[in-house]
Amino acid sequence: MSAQRRPPVLLKPNRASKIIALVPNEHAPSDASENSESETEMHDDPRAYASSPLSSSAPSITSSLANLTISTSEDEEPNIDNNDVIPDSIVREIGESNYENVPSLSAIPSLPSTPMVPIAFSSPLSSRNTRSRKQPSTVPAKKAKKGKKFQLSYKWKVAQFRHRATVEEDENGEYINLPEDTNLYSVQQTAKSIQLSEEEFKDFLAIHIIMGIVVMPSYLDYWSDKFRYAKVGDIMSLKRYQQVRRYLHFVDNNMDDGDKYYKVRPVVEQIRQNCLKQQKTETKFSIDEMMIAYKGSKAGKRKQYMKDKPNKWGFKNYVRAGISGIIYDFVLYGGDDTFRYHTFTEEELSLGFGAQVVIALCQSIDHKPAFVFCDNFFSSPELFFILREHYGIFALGTIRGNRLRGAETILLTDKAMKKKPRGHIVQAVCNQNRLAIVRWNDNKAVTLISSFVASEPVEKIRRYCKDAKCKIDVQCPQIVRQYNKHMGGVDLADMLISLYKTPFKSRRWYLAIFSQMLDICVNNAWLLYRRKHSGNAKGKIPLKAFRYEIYETLLKANRCAKRSKTETAKVSKPHVARPSSPVKYDNIGHFPSTMEEGRCRYCQKKTVVYCIKC
Repeated sequence: MSAQRRPPVLLKPNRASKIIALVPNEHAPSDASENSESETEMHDDPRAYASSPLSSSAPSITSSLANLTISTSEDEEPNIDNNDVIPDSIVREIGESNYENVPSLSAIPSLPSTPMVPIAFSSPLSSRNTRSRKQPSTVPAKKAKKGKKFQLSYKWKVAQFRHRATVEEDENGEYINLPEDTNLYSVQQTAKSIQLSEEEFKDFLAIHIIMGIVVMPSYLDYWSDKFRYAKVGDIMSLKRYQQVRRYLHFVDNNMDDGDKYYKVRPVVEQIRQNCLKQQKTETKFSIDEMMIAYKGSKAGKRKQYMKDKPNKWGFKNYVRAGISGIIYDFVLYGGDDTFRYHTFTEEELSLGFGAQVVIALCQSIDHKPAFVFCDNFFSSPELFFILREHYGIFALGTIRGNRLRGAETILLTDKAMKKKPRGHIVQAVCNQNRLAIVRWNDNKAVTLISSFVASEPVEKIRRYCKDAKCKIDVQCPQIVRQYNKHMGGVDLADMLISLYKTPFKSRRWYLAIFSQMLDICVNNAWLLYRRKHSGNAKGKIPLKAFRYEIYETLLKANRCAKRSKTETAKVSKPHVARPSSPVKYDNIGHFPSTMEEGRCRYCQKKTVVYCIKC
């Protein structure tokens, strides 16, 4: 009796058999079959592929499964058991020496034009514990590592600062072609140019200069019948002023290069270059924020909020100014785009945003050595070290408690300083890096850092004492004296701008920046004028009178005198509003008076008689 033949045992196919099973028979149809019924039949009967009229051949590719290599892990080899029986419908036998029956890749159906992602097999498919038809998870790309942060080694100790520098006392452009851009913008908007000339643009600037002195609730009041101001209304008609104001532009909108301030960048950069030309005598500068007021909704992320500033909403402008109030350099804050026109080393990039602002503003200092003063937003020991060693600039400023770099172990805490008498001084010095940190007890503990001065020489200052109810002498370190004396340059410039600020209320955000730039130019010019004429009474002219002289100069310099209009018998639009009928016919107080020959304010006729009431 013959032994009963065992039925074939179907084991799980290994990796090689699964991949070969994916290769279809020759003359296999494409996936884009329109007849679903015939497609089902062909799946049931593989022999139907050869005779099916729906099959489509792909372009021939000179390759075959003979060139197909299946990579396996180094530690594991494919295990093929001779007893494993696999049905013919799954795997077709391939002879070792006969490759005639091997299907070429040209028989593979055409696939959609989607990029193919290679799959790396690191382990056999049979050993994977994955769900069917589940794509392998893609590993996210790693972010580029930032450069190593610049750090110093410190040796703080209570000692004398041996690197003191002496602070000596100081001894006391080009036109922007805006009419062309404005005319271009009007053509882009209305297909018609407003034909703004250079003289008209000077008139437009003169109007805004005088508006900063004589302020009215609305710019329409300068041309109104009741509140008309001749120094504005006589220069330009209201309709023409509104037309120029509507289409005022500083750059072609088609030239957007990604700069957040590209709409006003030509004017800002030109004014900045003119400011840089004036730094010839001053060597002590203060660095601080200046807010450009703007509350509109058109500025997007350019608008910032600072609760400690008088103008809490607006554009943040980092400024370097001298102790006289003259602004020499500035950087408009634009987020990641702030330093578009500045370059830094790897050490400087690792210091943070506040330190980069100081370095960017110090890169334009020509005359060195120089002295820079800043507050605790910018100060750090690494920044002051780089400024002194790489740029030849000495620095001084207040510093935050989390940036002391180990000096807090020597300095007393704020709680311990409160128990000390007023004027108590504690000092930590690192002569290796030429830095000194001083903590002084005034109304509260104040911590300052410097690369050129420490507490010596200690001076006496007057402070009010509540217990004695009078002013007493208090010890004050030299680092505090220098900071109080030279830190107020930006605040002084901000105060001068707020005195006679040019009004330019508009929804367009770049007009607020243009107005601020105009005020910076006027204030810098006035301070330079005072410096030049400091020895005589002519230099004592106030800022208000100086603005008025600029107003008159813009109207008259290098220009022909305007001819008066032809007189008519009656003026249809008089400069002065006519009195109302109840006033004209009330029969009270209408007395005639005489004067030298002049013209009537209403009809322009010559006369010597006028009514003292009308």
